[in-house]
Amino acid sequence: MQPQFHLAPLRAHSTPEPDMPPPPEGDPLTPPPEQPPHIDPVPVEEPTPPPPPVKGH
Repeated sequence: MQPQFHLAPLRAHSTPEPDMPPPPEGDPLTPPPEQPPHIDPVPVEEPTPPPPPVKGH
């Protein structure tokens, strides 16, 4: 019967619903994910290829 008591605490851990409310406050932390998109514009290699072809002319 003691094992049943162990299951009770485990269920409490399965209640991540109450933890969901705090996440909304972390919304301001969403700016970090914006850093990856900043790498998209980093592809400066695109402007470099055009210069070489100009020399071929």
